[in-house]
Amino acid sequence: MKKLMIGLLTAVTIMGMSVSVFAADLETQKSKSEVIEDAFLISNYAPKDVDINKVVICGKNIELGKNGVLIYKGKIMVPLTTTAESLGFKVEADKDNKIVSLDNGEIKTNVYIGTDGYYYSSSNAIGLTMMHELGAEPIMDNNTIYVPINMYNFLFNDEKTVESFFVRNKDGQWIYSLNGELSEGWKLINNKWYFMNNNGIMQRGWIPTNGNWYYLLNNGEMAASTVTPDGFKVDQSGKWDGNPASILVTQTANVNNDIINPIEGFDTIDEAQKALKFKVTVPKELLGKYNIKYINTISRNLFQICYINKQSDILFRMAQGTEDISGDYNNYKTNNIVDINGSKVKLKGDDKLIKVAVWSANNMSYSILVTDGMKQDDIINIIKSTF
Repeated sequence: MKKLMIGLLTAVTIMGMSVSVFAADLETQKSKSEVIEDAFLISNYAPKDVDINKVVICGKNIELGKNGVLIYKGKIMVPLTTTAESLGFKVEADKDNKIVSLDNGEIKTNVYIGTDGYYYSSSNAIGLTMMHELGAEPIMDNNTIYVPINMYNFLFNDEKTVESFFVRNKDGQWIYSLNGELSEGWKLINNKWYFMNNNGIMQRGWIPTNGNWYYLLNNGEMAASTVTPDGFKVDQSGKWDGNPASILVTQTANVNNDIINPIEGFDTIDEAQKALKFKVTVPKELLGKYNIKYINTISRNLFQICYINKQSDILFRMAQGTEDISGDYNNYKTNNIVDINGSKVKLKGDDKLIKVAVWSANNMSYSILVTDGMKQDDIINIIKSTF
């Protein structure tokens, strides 16, 4: 359950937004998010659980079968022999499988297992390029040699030799290759939004970002202007409206049983307390000054309460452990650390306003998110009132 909770909080996913509204909401996350324009060559199939697993190199669809790809050192690794032979290379390995030679009649190279060093030379002339590092060395896995897929961008001297496509790894999980590089975060692909976590894995189900919850369909697409399979309404921008499920969803053949809604809503803090294994505390500084918008638990491991007034929403979270549970991984101009009652509190924001506060104390994690920001002294007073 702990892994489920942390995965939900670190994978910032948005479902069902219109492109224009969602793109605006992600403006502050450009360092984590990238829009795939039509100029990129994109595979014409969206991720589906079908028996097909291809990479696209030099315009050729190369079937990998059950081998899939590996993620190693943040790089997409593909079977060397399968891909190289499909591209017309003659592949020969030495007796120890430590050096593999490739030659297609125009260029040739040696691939050294365990060495992040790549070069190529003409098959018909003297001279070779300098050694080039790609961030990962060739490796052996189950008697199969894997190389970084962007090795082919290097060999053919074209950063778009490897095209953009969805492909499954050996565990059957979908990743997205952007011209050979592993995608992370939000991606707009063929006018649909997807989210890949920090390991590049395409996400499904409920995921939080900036204090809101969004739903990713089974094929990874973000849902919008609809009711999710578990009965929660998301608006045009994909945001859950904060209300309880509008319908009672029963398990049927049309509902994907492996997607579990981790969010439980409660009318009072006392009701939420009964679902949790730790004692809930809330910022006393907000009592009487803000109205309560909603009270939730996430996987019964995390407590969150959202306060609202005319100026801003304030989301307070707490959970066992010392992880960052804010769900906000934007880059901010202001990054301060202050000592409050013996705890190191990270304060992040822009334009002299703090938007995120993260700290831990007594093996409990806490966070505060302020939608429109707040003066540092004011948010410090709120934090002090939680001790």
